[in-house]
Amino acid sequence: MSEAVTRPSLAMRSRSCKIKKTAWIGLAILAILFVAVLVVPHFIDLALFKRTYLPSIEETLNRRVDVEKVRLSLFPMPSIRLSELKVFDSQLATDRIFFSAHQMQLRLRFWPLLKGRFEVSELVLDRPIFNFAKHPDGTFNYSDIARKQISAGTRPETRKRADAPKAASDGTTAPLLIPGNLTIQEGQLNLISKEELPITIKGIDLSLRNFSAEAPFPFRASFSYPGLKTVSLTGEFDYQDDKALLELKDSRLKIHDLTLPLQGNISNLTSTPRLNLSTRAQEIDAKPIFQILAVFGLAPRDTEVSGPMDLQMNVTGPSTSLVTQVHGLFKDVKIHGKRALRGTLRGETSIRLPMGGGSTGKRLQGNGKLVARDGELTNVNLIKKIERVTGMIGLSKDERRQATTFQKMEADFIIGGGFAEFTRLRLINPQMEVTGDGTMTIERPTLNVAISTALSPQASTRAGRGRVTTFFKDSNGRIVVPLRVVGPVENPSVDLDTRKIAETGLPRNAEKGFSSFFKQLFRSR
Repeated sequence: MSEAVTRPSLAMRSRSCKIKKTAWIGLAILAILFVAVLVVPHFIDLALFKRTYLPSIEETLNRRVDVEKVRLSLFPMPSIRLSELKVFDSQLATDRIFFSAHQMQLRLRFWPLLKGRFEVSELVLDRPIFNFAKHPDGTFNYSDIARKQISAGTRPETRKRADAPKAASDGTTAPLLIPGNLTIQEGQLNLISKEELPITIKGIDLSLRNFSAEAPFPFRASFSYPGLKTVSLTGEFDYQDDKALLELKDSRLKIHDLTLPLQGNISNLTSTPRLNLSTRAQEIDAKPIFQILAVFGLAPRDTEVSGPMDLQMNVTGPSTSLVTQVHGLFKDVKIHGKRALRGTLRGETSIRLPMGGGSTGKRLQGNGKLVARDGELTNVNLIKKIERVTGMIGLSKDERRQATTFQKMEADFIIGGGFAEFTRLRLINPQMEVTGDGTMTIERPTLNVAISTALSPQASTRAGRGRVTTFFKDSNGRIVVPLRVVGPVENPSVDLDTRKIAETGLPRNAEKGFSSFFKQLFRSR
């Protein structure tokens, strides 16, 4: 009995000893790590870093670099932290800051650090601000860096040279490897030009992982733009060192709840980068497209749009003079605008926007052919004026309502010089046919349109048999009245086109009476 009791007791004592031994070993490891965190930084010569690498950075960038503090930490991972980093502009403008960061963190490999070498595994920029200024000749204030350094700094043979900077005065070396990982947190980009208003892009987050010239590597980027939700881009980059080319692979652009495939490349990285990016999508909802255009003043904000469309967009050219081209194909898109009309839209438009001086409206170019069906004019003041006219020519209540609707409305237009020129306008409903041409300003849309309103044969017959009306009848017996629509889209004035009236040879007394008659009909409210 005593032997059976003794055996379990010995086993329990053995397990207890093992647990205590493991606990002591764990405590010893923690103590060693704690001591390392406190002691090791004192043996790392940060003065070596300052006198070796900061001058090298200044020489590489050809810019003065200021750092408030440089400190080393081992927790949660070894890293050198540079606080309040400032890189000033080139020697031509040394009073301006080209780049600044609240903190730049160089995450280091542990074992090389114990040997006194700084090998960077990741570069992290916290709240950086990039100030890109456009010079009068079209170049930017980073062009000199690209021309001087990019080609040399990214090629494999040069990396070997960069891995071994100049020796310090004490004879030691401290290789600083170009990191394969880059992280930007809450960055900001300021685009400055004397010709245009400054553009500020905030909330920039960027992540590059496993940078390599041998195989594609993943990236993720996002930023905020006034009036838009967060814009994000994910996918892979394929960097071709011998061609100084960065190609996008399996990339997706997400903007305003719209996800689009993005393909293309950025070439000429050794001097002035050149973009060739494009996206193409079919059967997408037109609503987010118009919301995006409205942010840039290219579509009215008070217009509701929904329905299928095809989209193709290209951004091409050197970074100093980019050109954006958009082609849209509308497929029964429902449109309801408070300014002008509602209906079902079909047709296509192409617009081209070069980057440069002047407002967006003046730089915009393009053309289009659109057809709206089964719609209605929604400008309230204009509708009232049309109703008053149709009421005076003997139309019933239903016929007056029909005068504000249309079975079909067509518009062919050309955009350029700050104007949309309507080369052909045509509106058809049961009571009239309207044709014309004219212009509309892009910014603060204002109309200057000449139209001819031809009443249907039935409406013309009921309009009266007076002497004046006979001068406006065409060969088919329809009354055709020339009108001019002038003023802001929200509330244009509608008057007789006196030039057209003079061309008809209307007698002066008849012209005076008829003009007075229509002025009463179309007088502004």
